Amino acid sequence: MEFKFQLKLPTITGEKKELSTNSSLLFIGANGSGKTRLGVWIDSEYPKRVHRISAQKSLSMPDTTIATSINQAKKVLLCGYADLNDDDVSENYEYYKLSQRWQNKPAISLLNDFDKLMGYLFSEQTEKNAEYCNAAKASEERIEPLTTKLDQVKEVWEKILPHRELIISGLVIKTQIRDSSENRYNSSEMSDGERVIFYLIGQCLAAPENGIIVIDEPELHLHKSIQAPLWSDIEKLRPDCLFVYLTHDLDFAAAQESAEKIWLKSYDGNNWDWQRIEKVDGLPEELLLQILGSRKNVVFVEGQNGSFDVSLYRSLLSNFLVIPKGSCTQVIQSVKALKASNQFHHLDIYGIIDRDRRVEKEIEELLNDGIYVLEVAEVENLFLTPEILELVSQKLARNPDDDFKKVSAFVFKELKLELETQISLRTAREIKFKLNLFDDKSKGEIKLQEALNKLIEHINVSSIYNSSKRLFEKIIEMKDYNDLLKYYNRKSLAQRISGCFGLKDGELPGYVVRLAKGSDQNEIKTRLKTYFGEFSMHMD
Repeated sequence: MEFKFQLKLPTITGEKKELSTNSSLLFIGANGSGKTRLGVWIDSEYPKRVHRISAQKSLSMPDTTIATSINQAKKVLLCGYADLNDDDVSENYEYYKLSQRWQNKPAISLLNDFDKLMGYLFSEQTEKNAEYCNAAKASEERIEPLTTKLDQVKEVWEKILPHRELIISGLVIKTQIRDSSENRYNSSEMSDGERVIFYLIGQCLAAPENGIIVIDEPELHLHKSIQAPLWSDIEKLRPDCLFVYLTHDLDFAAAQESAEKIWLKSYDGNNWDWQRIEKVDGLPEELLLQILGSRKNVVFVEGQNGSFDVSLYRSLLSNFLVIPKGSCTQVIQSVKALKASNQFHHLDIYGIIDRDRRVEKEIEELLNDGIYVLEVAEVENLFLTPEILELVSQKLARNPDDDFKKVSAFVFKELKLELETQISLRTAREIKFKLNLFDDKSKGEIKLQEALNKLIEHINVSSIYNSSKRLFEKIIEMKDYNDLLKYYNRKSLAQRISGCFGLKDGELPGYVVRLAKGSDQNEIKTRLKTYFGEFSMHMD
């Protein structure tokens, strides 16, 4: 059944805003954003349609149960009270549900209803078995057994846990390793994961027809590898119901690909500040959830998670959400995409990239888009700055002047060995930048050819090459170490100078990162701040 769910949800202004969807809903928010209170509110607004599964619940699963009439078992599970007639349920359902199921404390009451769930499932099975027996006796033809809710629980449970098997007999459930009856154990001895899977499947099967199933923290006690497949299978069992997930787990939220996602920003005790999470071209939904959830201003950087340079960035920019995006192109695209989205207007979005032989005009253009360029050729050169080398030498109880002389001699020697390569790469980079200035608005073959000829006329390879050559020759002649770091691209240098400090080959970057994560964080931040150029004003 395809449904369209409409809900008028209170907003932070006090007005109610309509929320409609054809899919499941997922509300994600930090602790204190009012997720549980939202579930309580939905339950109170639609008491007869909503079946709410609390995050605070007992997973004490009984070994045996008692079957009663299905009507009585359903009442005691859904509203907590069986001794009432149908008129009472119709007129006072919300009262009984609040007082009996939730003990008048719907947001904090510990839900202890595993025995009620078992009673309902076995009562439903008993009733269907009786129905089947009566039909089989009355017919001369073979009658197919009816599928019970316990059959459905067993099917999904064993699909999610393929190495386990549920043994259902009489009013008892046991578990065993598949095809190994020697290792059978009682339901009360199941692991938390085994019990919660059974519990969640059963509770969702018990929800009212065409109802609303609200699940608070649906990821609890579940390994990440089974969360998405479990809820996908449960949703298939109840296509008539709307599933409402309340979570703070970014991984869970991202895995629910078909759900419409709502960000709960805050809760003032009566109303919620919330907004739909819209897709942003070029950025994965998981990243958008991470950004919204962190509430920090964002800095995109080059590199990969786990690398020394990204670890250094995160230590130096601890007030920001630092997101590595691989290449400089991806950093630039991510900043532009995020800035173009209205849902992030409350955040400052920046990018930091390596200098990488860029000419000043290109750097100025990038700055206009919120992309800042380091004052070193590449981020790895931060590990080679005089300020960091001095600190490392001091921490290792060495002579800073001697160590710096050794490092300086080494990197200048390396530059001289590949001088022609560095000159050519810088020349090529500037030529490439100039070619990107081609006037693509020209129309017609003649105009396009004219635009290209004009562009090429202004590209003097010899002049660019000689300018680059003079730059590097001056650095070498003047022994300008800071300019060497600004223009010399060679990522391996930081690791290769480790021996100058008595460290093993490649150990220096890791050593600096450990210092930056410890008590020397502010000291390193102060020493490196100037190398962040104009971005340094945001580092206070």
